[in-house]
Amino acid sequence: MGFGEQLKQARKEKKMSQQALADLLGVNRIAISNYENDKNTPTLSNLKKIISVLDLDSNYFDDEKRFTSVRIIPITGTASCGGSEMDYLQDTDRTCYYNGDFFTESLYCVIANGDSMAPEIEDGDEVVCDPDVTPQSGDIVHYTINSESAIKVFVEDKEANLLQLVPYNATDDFKTRTIRLDDDEAYDLKLSKVVAVNKLKFNNRASRLRLIGRL
Repeated sequence: MGFGEQLKQARKEKKMSQQALADLLGVNRIAISNYENDKNTPTLSNLKKIISVLDLDSNYFDDEKRFTSVRIIPITGTASCGGSEMDYLQDTDRTCYYNGDFFTESLYCVIANGDSMAPEIEDGDEVVCDPDVTPQSGDIVHYTINSESAIKVFVEDKEANLLQLVPYNATDDFKTRTIRLDDDEAYDLKLSKVVAVNKLKFNNRASRLRLIGRL
């Protein structure tokens, strides 16, 4: 019996819904569904939470060692955050690490170029993206349209029949992008939800100066 079936069986024995288990773990219901269908596997820390919440023996699952909190994600290129787009070749062998709870084979990473999304995302950060998740208003997304690759906040206004891609720190060259939902441009738009950010510039003087209002 695989992990997903074991988890489903244990959850049902406790008469617990997927949503109830998700709430106790601090994840969404889709994560539980993906676990049970063996589409994703939980991190080791979430596996331990599952064992605790469902009051299971520590050896209940067949092979706990296969759960790891670190995965390797391919870096596919760069994404503008106010800076220029300097795409890496698609066959690059560069990778980054991901230790979140929602691993899928579709995850990819882009390198942020610029500080328009600071302080959450800064120049040089590794940004992990999930193309399989439908973004909701307020999510940070990596988007591509034609030759443009950038990271902004996704805002959808269905009543006005438009969506907007908004940077935290707009500049003359990096502004809010507005797209009508019925425009041909909308069909060329590809969106991926940002699910993790690896902060790489540990000595980021610009970030500190910005936080204390000196930049």
